[in-house]
Amino acid sequence: MDFKSYLRNIELSPSTREMYYMHTMDFISFLDKDNTEIENCTEKEIMLYLHNLQKKELSQATKKLRIYAIKHYFDYLIETGKSTENPAKRIKIKGGQKQKVYPSLAMQELQNIYQNYEIPKMDDERSHHNWFSNYRISRERNKVILGLLVYQGITTAEIGRILIEDLDLRNGKIDIRGGRIGKDRTLELKSHQIMDLMEYLYKTRAELLKYQNDMETKKLFLSIPPSGKLKTESDETLHIFKRLTTELKEQYPKLINLQHIRTSVIINWLKKYNLRQVQYRAGHKNIYSTELYLINDIDDLQSEINQFHPLS
Repeated sequence: MDFKSYLRNIELSPSTREMYYMHTMDFISFLDKDNTEIENCTEKEIMLYLHNLQKKELSQATKKLRIYAIKHYFDYLIETGKSTENPAKRIKIKGGQKQKVYPSLAMQELQNIYQNYEIPKMDDERSHHNWFSNYRISRERNKVILGLLVYQGITTAEIGRILIEDLDLRNGKIDIRGGRIGKDRTLELKSHQIMDLMEYLYKTRAELLKYQNDMETKKLFLSIPPSGKLKTESDETLHIFKRLTTELKEQYPKLINLQHIRTSVIINWLKKYNLRQVQYRAGHKNIYSTELYLINDIDDLQSEINQFHPLS
């Protein structure tokens, strides 16, 4: 299998395949000038190549595309047994991205956010207050939602689209409806999520249902009406997320918002799974959307180059 066949196999568009191929050939030509075989290339040579592009005053977006192409080429070499590692894997370039870049949270930090979100017990010292019952069931619901954000990396919009029929608790799976901009997918649940979802479905949701105007609603996650009202007026899912974000930021000030959780989950997936697997899990329609999460900062490109190859 040659590189063009590899690019075709990972389902890139024809124009993207051609662009990646041309960028890779340019990089190989750069290595040839220094008599370096690409199989022997290290991060040092890639950084020098970026420095060369910098001198040509190419845009950050163009340099990112070059790095994407190089990463794909080394993935191809690994898949065909010609190399054992990808020296471009941890090289990321600052600027030019379409989406906001968040400082990534480690998986342990994400788990801590989930585990430290406490549900009050029935004998809580606040249990005599009128508001306590609603407070408790809203925390039970939010804990389940938080688990889906942390372990399945789904969006808040997708949370609102989940129906009861999307749960397959017997097989430990959940169907996610991607909507207009995402892709439908089926994701595995953690074992503790199965138990939590079962309790939510048959206990907590039943308590929430009495506040709904539509008692036949099939939506999995339901709201509690604002103070002073007996019923929810319409789809008030957004009220869930506004309150949940506030609670989580009080608990974990480092957290920016709920998108920060999803971004961190996807970045952590990229360290564990290949690009296509992450694209599926994230519900991205285009592989380029997934590749954007590979972007981060090269904190100081010049200092890296000086470290690898001091220039007088």
